[in-house]
Amino acid sequence: MMIQIRKTARLRLTVSVLGVFRGSRRLSGMQVTACLPPLCPETLQAGRKQRRRRSLSAECPAQVFSLQVWSVQELQTCTLRLSISSRDFSGLRETPLGELEMSCAEIQWESDHTFSLTRQLNPARRKLRKSQSCQAAVGAPVSLLRSLGQILILLQYQSLAHRIKVMVRKAQNLPKLSRMPGTPDHSVIINLLQDGTVISTKETKCSSGLNPVWNAPFLFDLPAGDVSTLMLEFIIMQGRLYAKSCVLGRVLIGCEVSEAGNQHWREMRNTPQVETACWHLIQQDTP
Repeated sequence: MMIQIRKTARLRLTVSVLGVFRGSRRLSGMQVTACLPPLCPETLQAGRKQRRRRSLSAECPAQVFSLQVWSVQELQTCTLRLSISSRDFSGLRETPLGELEMSCAEIQWESDHTFSLTRQLNPARRKLRKSQSCQAAVGAPVSLLRSLGQILILLQYQSLAHRIKVMVRKAQNLPKLSRMPGTPDHSVIINLLQDGTVISTKETKCSSGLNPVWNAPFLFDLPAGDVSTLMLEFIIMQGRLYAKSCVLGRVLIGCEVSEAGNQHWREMRNTPQVETACWHLIQQDTP
């Protein structure tokens, strides 16, 4: 399988599937889907609006996918996954042929530089029976099974009042940690820390579903001194898990955290009175 990969300066990853080959013979009529977990866990189909599948043929020599990325650091934690399938003559039956998984940590990323690769496809995975898949899931770490989703946060540094306005907007693609019936509730605890010590805490109300919406604003009065010693911690809680709340994951925003959290903090400080919005990947909670 031949592919081209390119990261643009606007933080988009473009993947072009040039062809699928068996020996020296190029196969036609192939359908390709792509995803980039955990940044883009949803499966995408080729095309600008991702609405219509395209097949590899003489008339359509390549399938192109455009994936949003947030930073090089987070891109290197992702795995590019491509799935190849074919249709029968009726066009109604689809047969999986193979998959390609490639760790993005293998590539030294440079903006607007194209990488051309030829990789061997892995055999298509067969679906497990429901009883087998449930048994395999028991006891497996959440981080190995699925992404923890992402959360949209708005920050505003009100320099004259020396405080920060925090807006917890919504989250997407949160996993359900239990097979218990019902839709889980989610809430977010926001801690303001100074030198690692919690000095103020707020909490949203519960919102139901795996794509919860809160639209909850909060004001944090800041202590005297340099704001570089401060940090915001967002703890995402999931309810209805064995009748008690559970920590799903967390997000840190400040000077000495991940690249995305650091960048959002800098944007907030450098543009006082202006709301800055950013999606953050939810990280697994560690003791």
